[in-house]
Amino acid sequence: MIVLFKFEEEFYKKHGITAQFVGHPLLDIVKPTMKKSELLEKLSFTEENPVIALLPGSRNAEIKNILPVMLEACSLMQKDFPKLQIVIAKSTQIDWEIYNRLLLKSGIKTQVVEGKTYDCLNIANFSLVASGTATLEAAIMQKPFAVIYKMNPLNYFLYRPMIKIPYIGMVNIVAGKMIVPEFIQFRAKPALIAEEAIKTLKDTAKSEKIKEELAKIKTLLGEKGAATRAAKIVTELVN
Repeated sequence: MIVLFKFEEEFYKKHGITAQFVGHPLLDIVKPTMKKSELLEKLSFTEENPVIALLPGSRNAEIKNILPVMLEACSLMQKDFPKLQIVIAKSTQIDWEIYNRLLLKSGIKTQVVEGKTYDCLNIANFSLVASGTATLEAAIMQKPFAVIYKMNPLNYFLYRPMIKIPYIGMVNIVAGKMIVPEFIQFRAKPALIAEEAIKTLKDTAKSEKIKEELAKIKTLLGEKGAATRAAKIVTELVN
């Protein structure tokens, strides 16, 4: 087995399966494509006011279930931060019509940027991120965030008993402890999410502590060059 996480290597070896940890390929991929000041200017955002980045997922169902929760949470945050700046990292796989419909219904002023997830994270003071690969991307960027996930209730009740680990977010799974808060299904309530985001935005020490923990996660993901190391293992095996 060629694995992307150190805990996977340990798990497979424990069960008698040869495994080698090569690191995570995201380390080679995750990086902004433009300067922070460049995107802020493009969006007419300012350095002085906080920026919230929303990463609601990359599937239609995720957007429909999660984005409204994120937008309502932002609406509540605006009571403490009237000049809150909101940017949505749009997936290139999702039709604009879905975003436009949900934004019109929410009535919240936001900017939507397509195909620039890392740049959106780069300008954010705090992010709301759908559970999945994006949580690792946010961790690599060392940006404080909360994990949010909500699905069809029937699916949740079917799948939840199968999950034997205490966390959903990959960042917390890799750390083996709660580093970033998780708001899953019935806890995915705008008021709870807004409260956590406001606390982090107002508490510089808390924000810095989260960044320090995320830096440790980045280290646990290994080093750049995972694909090359994996290819070398395969080449040696077939030769």
